[in-house]
Amino acid sequence: MKIVLQTGLWVVVFLMVSFGIGEMTRANMDWYNTLDKSPLNPPSITFPIVWTFLYILLACTGALLWLKRKDDAGIRHLVLFALYMIFNWAWSFIFFGEQMVFVGFMWIIISAVILVALMISLKLNAQKTEIYFLAPTFFWSLFAAYLNGYIYVAG
Repeated sequence: MKIVLQTGLWVVVFLMVSFGIGEMTRANMDWYNTLDKSPLNPPSITFPIVWTFLYILLACTGALLWLKRKDDAGIRHLVLFALYMIFNWAWSFIFFGEQMVFVGFMWIIISAVILVALMISLKLNAQKTEIYFLAPTFFWSLFAAYLNGYIYVAG
């Protein structure tokens, strides 16, 4: 029961952060709507739906890593996860808040590298559940990098 409550708390916190980021993003949609976007750019409603799902998976990952922080590997995983989340959350402020398209693109690439490092470290420690939870975020991040890169090149 304790694990369920802790995971629930992680999910609530991550969804609150997601909501806050969404509000900031919404405030800059006029600028975003003027940008040349990829033909593969999904409808606007797609982003909050996908990110809600991904933040739930990320929160579950965070909760699992928190519970396994008892040795050097567990602490390393938690630090990499925290670093990834800082990069993940900061992207919206860079791209939407500061309207820095190229920096946002590079930021996504760096965050994806951090995520891959975490996933490799988890693989080396046979933590498959966490990898499965992180995989959708990794693939969405690659797509987001493409979308961001397209905007930069088209601009």
